[in-house]
Amino acid sequence: MRSIYIFTGENKDVDGKYRKLLTEKAKKYGVSILSSPDGADALAVLGGDGTILRIIPTACKLNIPVIGVNLGRIGYMAELDVNEDSLISEFFKGNFYEEKRMTITVESDGAGYTFLNDAVIHSHSTHMIRLSLYCNEIPVNTYRGDGLIITTPTGSTAYSMSAGGSIIDPTLECIGVTPICTQALMAKPLIFAPDNILSVLIETDDAILTVDGGNSVELRKDTKITFVKSNQPLRMIKLKNDGFFGVLRRKFLE
Repeated sequence: MRSIYIFTGENKDVDGKYRKLLTEKAKKYGVSILSSPDGADALAVLGGDGTILRIIPTACKLNIPVIGVNLGRIGYMAELDVNEDSLISEFFKGNFYEEKRMTITVESDGAGYTFLNDAVIHSHSTHMIRLSLYCNEIPVNTYRGDGLIITTPTGSTAYSMSAGGSIIDPTLECIGVTPICTQALMAKPLIFAPDNILSVLIETDDAILTVDGGNSVELRKDTKITFVKSNQPLRMIKLKNDGFFGVLRRKFLE
């Protein structure tokens, strides 16, 4: 590894302490710190999960692997904590492996967004909304409630898990759909093969689409939103060998 770009979350590392730590490590191992992600061999993200999600579009577009250094609370997607000095050294030595994570592209009214975690169609107020789900244009179900979560395997341990969705190994490729507080006895989480095209028809007013907790779009009645597997997976840098369920226990049970 010859160069990295350091991306710091808003209101994270305000005194520059941890950026300085990474810069000194990089200098020690002959790795350059670039002022732009273009041409970097890796993106090092200082912050929590929200910070990592903000850099995803850039990382996918440029096909650059990402490593998260947790400055947040849980930092589920971050591979390292700032006190793991020896592992940070291993990263700069190039002693790591990569995992490819599936991303999903959502399109609404001609605008497209690619996400790593989830896209949530939800009510703008306390009123319930009505949504119809289709798979390859075939009707699947109609939901009346607070909304739907469309999740990647990586995002299955985020909002979807809190809403009762299935926990999915993030190295798999599939699309998850989790209803949010629906008025239906048989509204269960669903998992679809990755090559399916899912669409959601908005049948009431007062709905919003929120992508990875950031971009939000108001949805008009009769709008149809589509979800497809993106051809730009995220490359995530890994240094630990405790596996997915080891991370799950470490982050959520300790």
